Amino acid sequence: MDGMGNLLDLWDWIGITMSNMVSVVSSFFDYGEQIVVGVSGGADSMTLLHCLYSSKKNFQLIVAHVNHNLRGQESDDDQKFVEDWCKKHSIRFICKNVDIIKISENTKTSIELSGRNERYKFFDEIGGRIATAHTLSDRVETMLFNISRGTGLKGLCSIPNVRGKIVRPLLSFTRDEIENYCREHGLKYRNDTTNFMDEYTRNRIRHHVVSELKNINNKFEKHVLYLLDGLTKDEEYLSNVAKNELNKHTISNGLELKSVIKLEYSIKIRVIDLFLKRNNISPSYEILIRVLKLCEMGKGQQSLPKDNMAVIRKGILFIEKIFVVEDFDIILTDDMEFLYKNLHIIKCHIEQFDYFVNKIKHSFLFTVDYDKILGDIHIRNRIPGDKLKLLNRPTKKLKVLMQEKRVSFLERSKMVVMSDEIGAFWVSGFGLDNRVLVDNNTERVLLIFGY
Repeated sequence: MDGMGNLLDLWDWIGITMSNMVSVVSSFFDYGEQIVVGVSGGADSMTLLHCLYSSKKNFQLIVAHVNHNLRGQESDDDQKFVEDWCKKHSIRFICKNVDIIKISENTKTSIELSGRNERYKFFDEIGGRIATAHTLSDRVETMLFNISRGTGLKGLCSIPNVRGKIVRPLLSFTRDEIENYCREHGLKYRNDTTNFMDEYTRNRIRHHVVSELKNINNKFEKHVLYLLDGLTKDEEYLSNVAKNELNKHTISNGLELKSVIKLEYSIKIRVIDLFLKRNNISPSYEILIRVLKLCEMGKGQQSLPKDNMAVIRKGILFIEKIFVVEDFDIILTDDMEFLYKNLHIIKCHIEQFDYFVNKIKHSFLFTVDYDKILGDIHIRNRIPGDKLKLLNRPTKKLKVLMQEKRVSFLERSKMVVMSDEIGAFWVSGFGLDNRVLVDNNTERVLLIFGY
C-alpha cells in the first residue's frame, strides 16, 4: 500500500478510537495551565470542553460564553445550558451579552465578523491562552471561502492550530468525528438553528459545496487535511526566507528594491506583503500584485487601504499617509502686517527692508516686488495648473516641480501658495516666480517671514 493509503488507514483508526481526541487536545497545553475555553454550547465546543475536563493534566478551566442575542429565547437557552454544565462540573463560567445586530450596524461589518470580533475581545479580556473549537470541517470551509474570494498560499492554508494566544486543538477532526465523540460519551449539546440557514456564506459552502465533494469521496475532508498540512509547511518555510530578506533590505522606514525585485517571485511577493503589514496594512491579494508591479517598474505610486499610499523614491518603497487637505483661500488685507499660520507678511517700502528684517525674530524667507502684483493677493493651497518660473529655469507646472524634488504627500499637504490675478508667484518650499523678483526699480515690497 502506498503512503497515502497508510495515512488514510491511520486516520480511519483515529476516527474509530475517539478517546484519542482527549490526548490530542491535551497535547497543546501544559500541565495545570489556565485555559479560557470559548463555549457556545454546540457539539464542537462541548467536545472541546469535555476533552479538556477529562484530561489528566489538571487544567484550570474558565468557560467564556458570548450571548449574541440573535435568536431570542434560543440564545438565552444556550447560555443557561452551558452555565448549568459548568455548575455541575465545578468550572468557572463567565458570560457576556452583546447586541450584535446593533454592533454590526455601527461598525458596518457583517454579523458574522462582528460576532467573531466581540468573542475574541471578550476572551482576551479574561486573560490566559484561549482554546476555540474550530474543526477540520471549519478549516476546509475557510479554505474554500478564501478560494472564492481570491487568495494566495497563505489563504489556502486556512486556519492555523496556534496563532498567538489562540489555540485550536480540534483542527484534525471533522464535524462527523465530533458528533461521534458526543454519542460515545453521551455528551449533550445545543443546535444553532442559524447553522441551517443558507443566507450565511459558510452555511452555503457547507451544505452545497462540501456535501457534494463528500458525495464524490467521503474522505474528502481528510484528503484536504494532508494538502493543508503540506501547504502550511511550505508557507512557513517561504515566510521565514521572506522575513530574512525583509530585514536585510529594510532601510529606515523604507524597503530597498534593487535586490528585492531580483528575488524569486514567491519570496519577493512575501517580502512586500510583510513590509505592508509592518506598516499596519493588510493587503488583499489584488493590491499586493499591484504593489509588486509598482516595485518592478521602479517608480510611481499606488493607493492602499486606510488612506495610505505606496510611493517609490530613489529605488526605495515607502508607505505614506494620504492627508486630506481642506481648501483654503485667504485674501491679504490692506494692513501693513498680516499673520497666517506660520507666515508673517509685512508690506513696506524698500528702504524699510533692513529695519524689519532686523526687528522681526522670525526666519526671513523672501522679498516680493509688491508693485509687480496684479489685483488681490491670495494665500491658498495648491490647485491643478499652478506654475512657477524659478530663477534661471523654464516655467514648469508645480506638479512637475514636486515630482522632480520628490516631495512626499505629507509635504504636499502642507504647501502654501501665494497668488494674484496672473497666477502663483510664491510657493512654500520652492520660492518666488521670476516675475516678482526685486530689481533696481522696486519701491514697495512684501517681506515673507516664517515662524
